Amino acid sequence: MRTIFLTGGTGFIGRQLVEELLKEDVMIFLLVRSKSKATRAFQEKGILNEAALHFIEGDLTKTDLGLSDEDKDRVSNTDVIIHAGGQMDIQATQQEATSVFLNGAKHISEFAKSIHQLKGLQQFIHVVGYMSPFDDNNSKVAIDVFKEGHDYLKIKNPYEKTKFLADLYIRQQASAIGYPLSVINPPTVVGSSKTGSTEQTAGLGLLVASMRRGLMPFIPGGKGYKLPLISNDELAKFIVQVFKLEQSSIQTYTLVQDNQLDPDISELLEVMSESMNMAAPKISVPIRFVKALMKSGISKITQIPSDGLNFITNRKFPNDSSKKIMGEDWFTKTSVMNFFPAVVADLDYRLMYQNDQHNHLFERTLIGNTVIYQIPGEGKPFILLHGLLSDGEDLFPLGLELHEKTGQPVWIPDLPGLGRSPFKREKNLLDLYLNLVKELLGKAADGAHWIGHSFGAIILLEALVREYINMKNTITLLQPPVAKRNSKSFNVPQFMNKWALKLATANSIERYLIGNGLFENTESIPKHYIAKVSSSFTSPRILNTTLQLNRFLSKDYQGDFTKVPRDKLHIIWGDQDRSYSAPLHLGEIDVVPYGHHFPLSHPRETASYIL
Repeated sequence: MRTIFLTGGTGFIGRQLVEELLKEDVMIFLLVRSKSKATRAFQEKGILNEAALHFIEGDLTKTDLGLSDEDKDRVSNTDVIIHAGGQMDIQATQQEATSVFLNGAKHISEFAKSIHQLKGLQQFIHVVGYMSPFDDNNSKVAIDVFKEGHDYLKIKNPYEKTKFLADLYIRQQASAIGYPLSVINPPTVVGSSKTGSTEQTAGLGLLVASMRRGLMPFIPGGKGYKLPLISNDELAKFIVQVFKLEQSSIQTYTLVQDNQLDPDISELLEVMSESMNMAAPKISVPIRFVKALMKSGISKITQIPSDGLNFITNRKFPNDSSKKIMGEDWFTKTSVMNFFPAVVADLDYRLMYQNDQHNHLFERTLIGNTVIYQIPGEGKPFILLHGLLSDGEDLFPLGLELHEKTGQPVWIPDLPGLGRSPFKREKNLLDLYLNLVKELLGKAADGAHWIGHSFGAIILLEALVREYINMKNTITLLQPPVAKRNSKSFNVPQFMNKWALKLATANSIERYLIGNGLFENTESIPKHYIAKVSSSFTSPRILNTTLQLNRFLSKDYQGDFTKVPRDKLHIIWGDQDRSYSAPLHLGEIDVVPYGHHFPLSHPRETASYIL
């Protein structure tokens, strides 16, 4: 068993790294500021291993890392130090950045020296950004990184400058003391390849934030410029592989894929725009001109500091040493572009709901780039498709009721363009959603219980018309909107609807919900629902998708359900709906005394009706 001392383990990269390290025969001492907060964070992630993971309270910015005498003794037998500490904040002040990065480098290096002199340090692993100018050839540059005024690095941004000087200092100390050092240079880190979940909104999130506000009308740099990316789970796997090596000197590993395989910034913005259901920028502007614009005051509008453009580069990076460890095709197999749309949508979602709290009973995964929430169980899964003005999380209470009553699995997707799922352009809008049904059918080979609410019910009806769904499956339709009571309300020009939604107040949304019978009364509206709907319209992705689907259903859609077998359908109808009538032509209907959104407002009763 090897002992690891880890900094930055509670962060976006660190938690993923801990999960990977715990697969090895190790004992981890994790430097944290608060044991109680760290315990909660790892409990929520489901990786709290009390036998192998030990929290050590301290502070990277303090002498001796702020460790107590007792904790110093506990970590004195450390075999490997992994230093990944320091929050990403490109707008940090000189004092803040110096304290975290430079002082942090000094204190962790002193700790490494004491360990090496006591027992011999097997390896020091330092994680620092790919734009660092230092490598194995210039590790011994003889400058005092703490001396103010030197201009060895002509970088004004304190965040970047202190991180790079910390890189140099750690190299200097490893060379002087004589312990092995591995420096890992990842590009911009995004979320897991399994989920796309990107908790770190200060990196790529700055670009997403600018785009969603309509403030990215051009392509910075144009052809040849790139924004290299890596997922935090693949980065964690790479660090673990380096941890397993027997190093004898200083070795640098750059994790930027081959230049010809990395998409240009124009291609990246094209994918981002499609994911956000927006028009892509077409005009390229030189980086130096964009920086000049930012410095002239545009940064205050876009909220992107001019130094944030430093991550967009036309440099080439050597990666042979990384390929020797992971294989020649590792960069291709693990390309972020395979799930990049889901990353963009997740960041967009997080920027809408700053205090979002995901229900950890549901496991999150991706099918294609569509987010699926799942609860495992025995038997055929319940697959729930939500409607407009909602997303998958709104059906969590119903899903939990079904699971608790049956023990069966529950799958709830965020429909494309809504929730956390990216939009994708198709010639026929409905095909985007029917393709999802086909993908889910492939995952539920033994059949499933399909439940569609509102627009989700339309998707299932169309899947039946096209004979996608066979006899292994059952179908329940909740409030299928196929019989409009009054079409006049849909004749308002689309741009007027768009501005009405963007400018809607909480009171106007509530009046709409009650007036159209989505809920039978104010008391039946779930807590935070109105605030969530209001926030969702700050996203061009959700706003534009909602408008397109509303227009499609009200004007373009003419469903022909004459071939739908009535014996396959179980229909439940809330009779307080004032926009649609019960679809009697589809078969027998169970009527309930609720509004159109009754699966959201009455999940327990809805589960009983379904079962």
